Amino acid sequence: MARIVLGHRDGALATRQARTVLSELAAEWPDVQLVLRQVADHAQADALLAALAEGTVGMAVATVDSLPPRLPDGLTLAAVGRRLEPRAALVARGRPALTHLAARARVRVHAARDLGFLRSVLPDADAAVWNGTVAEALAGLVADEHDALLFPGALLIALDRRDRIDALLDAEAFPPAPGQGAMGMVVRSDDDAAFELAYTLQHRPSFDRVRAERAFAAGLPGHALGALATLDEDGDLALFGAVLTRDGAMLQATTCGDAKDAEELGSELARDVAERLAALG
Repeated sequence: MARIVLGHRDGALATRQARTVLSELAAEWPDVQLVLRQVADHAQADALLAALAEGTVGMAVATVDSLPPRLPDGLTLAAVGRRLEPRAALVARGRPALTHLAARARVRVHAARDLGFLRSVLPDADAAVWNGTVAEALAGLVADEHDALLFPGALLIALDRRDRIDALLDAEAFPPAPGQGAMGMVVRSDDDAAFELAYTLQHRPSFDRVRAERAFAAGLPGHALGALATLDEDGDLALFGAVLTRDGAMLQATTCGDAKDAEELGSELARDVAERLAALG
């Protein structure tokens, strides 16, 4: 019997998500022995990808927004499952938009990337990255330790806290991280068996959307950015991208085209944005 080790990041939610992937794969591949292995990884997915490259695990299961825009040589994003909510969620005691918060509101965000985008909307906000759990953050809101939370909507929904969401923010109001809300399966490029296994869970529309967003991010290294691609029934893909300028303003751009050209669309939009940034000096 073939055996493949599925690696995942540490944490209760990452473990639960990996178990879901294992269950779905086991249903499709009953003759393959699938084993979960947790990889301690407190940064992005660097340690997990290193374990994959070294052969410690045969497939890495991770949220796409935790993966670098360009994977290390020898690794490939084999599949993306059906995407969940990609937008950012605002939890703010009934306030439906960032602009409804007080100028000096105490806002806690999920990641360092989010600070710049928040300050482009609320420049005087008391903003900081939250390093505790979601439950602790929600409790702090009730205890008046902060005024609002700005977390990925998919995170709150996965933890069954949709009821606490006051608004899901459109990309123009707060750009999500590329790939946010999507689960990816990464394998070694030369491992055909693992690729075939992962591809069983491929959701092509989600994969195309993620490809466009990641290509946009890859074309603008070193910049704080966000992106969101949408796909209509005719296979037309629309890509929104945003990047912070040197003075902290948000520069936005859009493009559209055929989903089969997702990566090219992302790269072209990145080049357009890079030219606009250069013109700003």
